[in-house]
Amino acid sequence: MTKSLLSLILLPLLLAGCAQMPDTQVTRHQIDDLRDHDKDGVINQRDMCADTPTGTKVDITGCAPWEVKPKYDIQTVYFNYDDAHIRLDQNETYTLLFNLLEQKPQAKVILVGDTSPEGTDQYNKALAQRRTGVIKDALIENGIAPERISEQEFTQVTELTKHLKKRERRTIAVITSNQMEPVKKWTIYSSEQSAQHASTAQ
Repeated sequence: MTKSLLSLILLPLLLAGCAQMPDTQVTRHQIDDLRDHDKDGVINQRDMCADTPTGTKVDITGCAPWEVKPKYDIQTVYFNYDDAHIRLDQNETYTLLFNLLEQKPQAKVILVGDTSPEGTDQYNKALAQRRTGVIKDALIENGIAPERISEQEFTQVTELTKHLKKRERRTIAVITSNQMEPVKKWTIYSSEQSAQHASTAQ
């Protein structure tokens, strides 16, 4: 039998074999968890830090870097006209202010004195100082260290007073403490949100 004849006999057999349907059955079970429960872009199988807060910057293991961020608590104590005594209906606000400082030993407070627009600036400046002073004295008497308390009044130009949009008979207490937070992803709204936080005291 010549080689050419042998080739003619084997060719149909080879073509018949190639025409068979391929085996599409997968015998390996899917064991990888491809879901992303906390929606941080990292599948559960590789996510070492579950429940990442929304909008947080993460690495390839799904974990976020952390940073120290200032936290602000703002309380406002209101006063009667031309008066610097803490009103009875403001005791609850004062107590809340005191409790916040007591619960956060590292926190500090800035007392911003304000007045209604009646009267001269000189008189109102002294009144604003008396209003911050009465709150400062009460905090010190209850055990808050004096070095944790600072005072400003509406006549000064500071990062806080520049946000005051109206004059009222009050003292604004701005409590600042530090806390650890995951680093947020940058968005086009990040700068706008930072500006809004800075102007909370109005």
